[in-house]
Amino acid sequence: MSGLFGVGTSAMMAAYAQMRTASNNISNVNTPGYSRQEAVLSTLPGTYTGAGFIGRGVSVETVTRRYDQYVAGEVASATATAAADSVRQTQLERLDRIFTDTDNGIGAGIDDLRSALADAVNRPGDTPSRTVVLSRAGTLAERFASARSQLEELRAQADLRVREGVTKVNDALRSLADLNNQIARNASSGQPPNDMLDARDRLIETVNKQMKANAFINGDGTVNLYAASGQSLVVGGVAASFSARVDSLDSRKLIVTLDTANAAIPVDGDTMGGGEIAGALRFRDDDLAAISGRLGQLAAAVATAYNTQQSLGRDANGNVGSPMFAFGSPVVAVASGNTGSAVLSASVIDGAVLAPSDYELRYDGTTWTSTRLSDGSSQTLAGLPATLDGLSLSLNSGTAAAGDRFLLRSGSEYTSNFSMVLGGPAGLATGMAAMPLRSQANTGDARVSAFGIDANDPNLTAPVSIQFTSATTFNVTGTGTGNPVGVAYTPGMTLQYNGWRMALLGTPASGDSFSVTATANPAIDNRNAREMVAIGDRFVVDGQRPGDAFAELIADIGSRSQANKAAETLSTRSLSDAESARAEISGVNLDEEAARLLQFQQAYQAAAKIISAAQNVFDTLLQAAR
Repeated sequence: MSGLFGVGTSAMMAAYAQMRTASNNISNVNTPGYSRQEAVLSTLPGTYTGAGFIGRGVSVETVTRRYDQYVAGEVASATATAAADSVRQTQLERLDRIFTDTDNGIGAGIDDLRSALADAVNRPGDTPSRTVVLSRAGTLAERFASARSQLEELRAQADLRVREGVTKVNDALRSLADLNNQIARNASSGQPPNDMLDARDRLIETVNKQMKANAFINGDGTVNLYAASGQSLVVGGVAASFSARVDSLDSRKLIVTLDTANAAIPVDGDTMGGGEIAGALRFRDDDLAAISGRLGQLAAAVATAYNTQQSLGRDANGNVGSPMFAFGSPVVAVASGNTGSAVLSASVIDGAVLAPSDYELRYDGTTWTSTRLSDGSSQTLAGLPATLDGLSLSLNSGTAAAGDRFLLRSGSEYTSNFSMVLGGPAGLATGMAAMPLRSQANTGDARVSAFGIDANDPNLTAPVSIQFTSATTFNVTGTGTGNPVGVAYTPGMTLQYNGWRMALLGTPASGDSFSVTATANPAIDNRNAREMVAIGDRFVVDGQRPGDAFAELIADIGSRSQANKAAETLSTRSLSDAESARAEISGVNLDEEAARLLQFQQAYQAAAKIISAAQNVFDTLLQAAR
């Protein structure tokens, strides 16, 4: 009778275990990271009799979870990729919104300033028209300053996300190491600690949410975690640690380091391979740096072009035009690890060829090397002082030591303190200091086809006379000219003296003359205003017109955003597919669990009937024995 009771009891215990397992699945249907569990049963060895082996019932071997290590790895990897793409796309869309206001943006500001100057050409002596020019220039400056402020805000947001990500990674790595110790202690029982293993997988996903990490599952259920670049993150109960710290080269830049016993190893977005930290670093160091450089290049080029043209003109009071815009000067920062005492400086000498980049300068003991950070291109400098993409680089004081590094902030610096600094309407230099005159007594058809000012020569306004001695020769008389005689004349030729240039066309007659004299009333002269209007058509931004350069900046943002959007769509779909595959294996289906629960309940009731039958048989035997 004990055999029948034993069979029934084992059946009841097995059915009870299955009901508990199913009930646990149902209760955790909405628990993140929970893997469906199932009781694993096995037949107890039968008892030998002369009539053969008679079964002894069932045994509950273990409770295991439905889990596929390969699928779990796919989910973790897809999580890292999708997180990086999502963070970067969110920031790119914010960046795009800064520049896509066609009515109130920088592009519109450039056009509005040009339109106001065109109106001043028609009415150079009109104070209201001059006031409008200053107003439009001020608006353009405000838009450059506003754009810089918003870019700096995006940079601060990216740094904040990096700091938060580093904290989350460190917490997850420490928790994973502690969990490894707990799993290892439970391994001696011979049974899998399912809930701990679920927690282990959730922590792996948490790490991958911030950075790409590859997991190697050991036989006892513990995990070794490695970064995408190969460094160990968690081995047994030992966890690595990351830090967000100031870059030794750029004190305004936050970098991430993997801290070991011997060194702090810098890691960037590419090294991390994925995750929110990588996405934030890629946006800040690639996208934001590129657009900041382009914006700075445009700002400096536009400001330099207008300031230069202002300086070549005369304002309403007859004075040399003062600058219209102020913008940030390039700055040379010293790396914190330098051992030399060198102090360097830089200044803009040609705004038309400035590059949209900052630079790293290195000294190896004999040679200076400049690396443009926007594209990684390097060049060797013959020495200091040196010229570099429209910049003058000088050694102010001290001596550089081998291995010293410097950061030349240029493209990122030009929009700092960008402002309109022209004092008032009278300060607008619409006129030129000198003007050409054709003698009314001329009998030939020679004429002045072009006249311009190239420099504020001391003799700029000194009278100069051009006297033709024949149709093919002329003499020049005047201070600063050297008074040449018998100069050969060719129609279309340009004469240049005292900072001005004049082109002549046509055929002169002997005795014809031209002269250059001081402008009588610069306040009503519009020739320099015309030159300022023409800036919009000049290639003053590294071979581009201002409007074209701004359009290319917009296109660059759009291209980056579209490319990353496509990547985000793909990575999000990949993550969704991986999670769906995991749900097929590990997810809890309430309908299935309810059906199983009913099945196990029936099994439990049937097992109870076995015990009841055994009790009846036992009672019958007792009665027969009386």
